[in-house]
Amino acid sequence: MSGFLYRGRHYNGHKAARPKSMIDMGDSSSDDAEKSSVLQTHSLREFEQHLNDLKKENFSLKLRIYFLEERFQQKFEDSSSEDVHRRNIELKVEVESLKQDLQERQEQLDKALTTAESLTNQNEVEVQRRCEERQQEIGHMQEILETKIQLLQEEAQLARSEAEKMASLADSETRRCLALERRMMMEMQEGNESLSEVAQHDEMAEKDRLIAELNETVCRREQEAADLSAQRDVLTAKLTKLEEQVQSLNFSLQQKEKHTQTLREELAHGKSSTEKEMQLNKQHPQCAESDI
Repeated sequence: MSGFLYRGRHYNGHKAARPKSMIDMGDSSSDDAEKSSVLQTHSLREFEQHLNDLKKENFSLKLRIYFLEERFQQKFEDSSSEDVHRRNIELKVEVESLKQDLQERQEQLDKALTTAESLTNQNEVEVQRRCEERQQEIGHMQEILETKIQLLQEEAQLARSEAEKMASLADSETRRCLALERRMMMEMQEGNESLSEVAQHDEMAEKDRLIAELNETVCRREQEAADLSAQRDVLTAKLTKLEEQVQSLNFSLQQKEKHTQTLREELAHGKSSTEKEMQLNKQHPQCAESDI
């Protein structure tokens, strides 16, 4: 019995040093909850582990009380009245000490449960807020990109239409110049006999000038058509690049939505585990006392 009491005193002495650290842990957790708006899922797991440790310690204390009372009953049956009286005093002192320690553990457990529930709610609200902000940012970015893509598509269509128009005009001018040249050649052949050499020279010079002007116009139109075609190619390349960016953003959006869904599932799982632990902790003391 003395050895058992020695172990009990050693156990109590060990526990006397621990409540302060556990209370400090609860205070520190409360301060962190006020200062920090974001807590990760592993914090909830740490709280669950802490709750499990406290529950095991409470159960161990209840067993010690039960065995002390049982030993007290045996001593009462086997010993003399003087020994029983002395053992009664010793056991009552130790039982009261264990009951007080058990009460302190229960208070710490309730406080830790309350803190864990508060942190779970705060973490859930913060995750929801961040998910909504991320979705708003992605939606705003998509609207901007869609607007830019639409404008570039309209510009590309206008440039394409202008290029086709200029190409058609250049082709028409080319055909008109060729027809005019053929007509002049025919007129020159018909009027060679009736025109004097000087008149023929002047007429040929005028025709050459007109042909040169027409050729210059045709070249200018062809250059403009080539420039417009180059601009169209540039706009098409930009459009293709923007479409690739949109596809990349859509893929990134899907990945972020999957990550958000995973966080929500982990948060829901952690909250469910905490609620189950709280429910079991509320039911367990009654079951343990009924067994004793």
